[in-house]
Order: sequence, then C-alpha cells, then structure tokens
Amino acid sequence: MSPRIFPLLCAVFIGLLSAQDSDVVFRSDVSLVRVDAQVVDRDNRAITGLRISDFVLREEGRPQPIHNFASENMPVDVLFLLDVSGSMRPHVQRIAGAASQALRVLSAEDRVAIMVFDRQTRLRMPFRKSRADVMREFDSLLDQETFNGGTDITRSLYDAANYVSREARREARRAIIILTDDETEFSRDEEGVSRALTRADAVLCALLAPDAMMSGRRMPGGGRIPQGGGSWPGSGPSVGGPLGGIILGRPRGYPGGGGQGPTMRGPRTRSAGTAQIARQSGGDSMPVDYSYALEQTLSRIRQRYALYFNLPAGVKRGEERRIEVSLVESARQRYPNSEVRYRRVYLAPVDGVPRNSEPMTITQAPVDSEPTAVYRDSSPKRRPAVNDAPPSRQGPLDTSGGWRPADPETTGGWRKK
Repeated sequence: MSPRIFPLLCAVFIGLLSAQDSDVVFRSDVSLVRVDAQVVDRDNRAITGLRISDFVLREEGRPQPIHNFASENMPVDVLFLLDVSGSMRPHVQRIAGAASQALRVLSAEDRVAIMVFDRQTRLRMPFRKSRADVMREFDSLLDQETFNGGTDITRSLYDAANYVSREARREARRAIIILTDDETEFSRDEEGVSRALTRADAVLCALLAPDAMMSGRRMPGGGRIPQGGGSWPGSGPSVGGPLGGIILGRPRGYPGGGGQGPTMRGPRTRSAGTAQIARQSGGDSMPVDYSYALEQTLSRIRQRYALYFNLPAGVKRGEERRIEVSLVESARQRYPNSEVRYRRVYLAPVDGVPRNSEPMTITQAPVDSEPTAVYRDSSPKRRPAVNDAPPSRQGPLDTSGGWRPADPETTGGWRKK
C-alpha cells in the first residue's frame, strides 16, 4: 500500500468512529414521551384499528411528529383498588364473580395487583401474572375483610398511585381500577390526586356502586344520575334492576353474623370526585351494576393507543407540560362524533429517577398465609395498612404513620367497640 494512502485511510476510519460516537451521544440525550389515548365512538364504544397517520399530537400548542406507535401489544399492569367499607360487600362480590371471565381479555404478560381500603389502605396482593392467584385473593379478602369501616377514598388513591409509580413496569401501560360508592368521610382533592396519577403515569378507571348514583347527584358534563343506578350515558341499557342481574358468586354472610344487607350511609359523607378524577386521567366511569362492566373496563385499558414523541429541546426534566391529541380530518369523517380521551398534561421524563418520590411503606403477607392483625381485638384479621405505624406503636385508633382518624362527633365517623 502506498505510504500516501495509508494515512488517508486512517483519517477516514477515525472520522467514522468519531461520527458514530457523536451519534450515540446525541441519541442518548433524546427522551421519548409516551401518551396513552383512547378513542370512542358516539355510543361510547372503543374504536380500534387506527394508524399512526390518524393522529395529530401537539405539545404546548406546537405539532410534534409521532415517532412510534403501539396498540394492544403493549404489556399492562393493572391495580384493583377495592372499597371494603360498610355496604360494599355485595359490590366486591360481583367483581369477584365476574373476574374469572373478565381476566381473559388480558394477555399472558399482563400483571394484576389488589389493594383494599376503608379508612386505611392495605396491599392484598402485589403484581402477579397468575390469574389463579388473583382469584384466590378475591376469595381470601371476602373471607377476611370486615366490611364495616369508614372510608378515605382520597388517601387510598394517593397510596395506589404511589404503589403503581414504584412497582409497575416502566415499559407497561399502567392502570388503576377503583371500585367504590364514591362516599368518603374525608375531604376530596381532585387536583392533588390527578397530579399523583400523572407522576405514576397511570390512568384511573372507576366502577361506581349504586350509592354513588342516588339522590339525584349531578353527573360530570350535566344531567342527573337516575335513582337506583339506572342507565349511564353511552354505557348501554340497564341490566335487570339495581343489582344488574349479576351473579354474585357463593353467598356469604357478614363476619360475626348478620348479613342483612348493605349499611346505609350517614349524612356527613361526601363525594370524593372519583368520576371527575378518572376523566382527568384519561379514563372513564361505569356503573358496577352492568354485567360487562369489569370486562369492558379491562378491554378498554388494552385497547388504548400509545403515541411516542421526542421531548422538545429545552424542556426541564420533571416539568409539567400541556398536550393535545386529536384525529386528522379524514379519521373524523370516518368516525363522526368520536372522542379522544387522554391526560391533558405529562411530566417530562427523568431518566433513572422515579416519577414519584413520596415515601411509602408497604407490608404484605404471602399468598394464602394468615395476615397480620391491624388491631388487637377479636375481629377477623387483616393485612397491615399501607400507612400503618410499626407494630410496637399499633393500637386502637393509632394516629401515627399518616392515618387520619375522624372525630365521630364532627364527621359522622365510627368508633371501635
């Protein structure tokens, strides 16, 4: 080889290596942001089969190229958040009875976790892929939970968002399905809970028990919810009266006898704003009365679209930013009166740092083992609460560890007998 050619080849080779290195550095500085969106038609049915070219995405009002696109092939982590306060047993039973069929819409890589709450939040089962574990845990909680406590829905939503933020897979679509009658003894905090869900990158879907649809309460967007459950706009016909003709599974009495039916709510409870929070997160609400409620909710979670775009230059990590997602004109013509549901804000990703750094301690018992008692009494034993104090400091109405006991004289609360 000519002495003049060899140095030239070396220079070209070094130049190529430098170009590759600079390309790697450039790409590592680009952060992809994912936006989950659901598209429904005029009858509130999910629209599937859309393509990347059917969407328009704007960040702070400026159009952004959609660089990647995914639909039902994404793994999903779903947390069931079940209200086990007084009167909720029959509604939890109907969810347990419907779970075996409903879980079939999930894929083999999807995971499910279970939390329950009254005035405290308890982790019943961490994220698992086994559907058999889920069904066993439903049976266990129906046996072990007392269904006679008060309700702090806002606290439970914070705890659920924190848990999902820490334990859900980064690459998975994240969802919380709350079953509740939306009646809480404590204050509501729609804005704060919505921020927690944004930090957790989780959508909230609400299954509302009949209590939440009585007394002519106004629905989001106008109108009034009919007495006794009735028909929910866009959710199809009512099914067979206040219990919706749903099979509740094996009959069970209330712990300690009784079993005469749900407990009536006191006059001092109030709405926790669950339906509004779900809507703000990009999710929706549905009466638990409908036999298809759980299955349709899980299907909608799987049928969401994931849109990816590059984080714009100059955006600070962790900064809250506004976003808009819509359909192009040709897609709107194919699906007139369709609606795109999504969270209107996102947090700029912080690589390697959890989105939510609020401390939380979770204590749990192995599946099928006897859980540890929260109170030192003769009532059925329950798992320790997410916000319980250490064992040495536990006791009746313990106020440590973040739990906020209500004053029964001012909030309509209850005392431990």
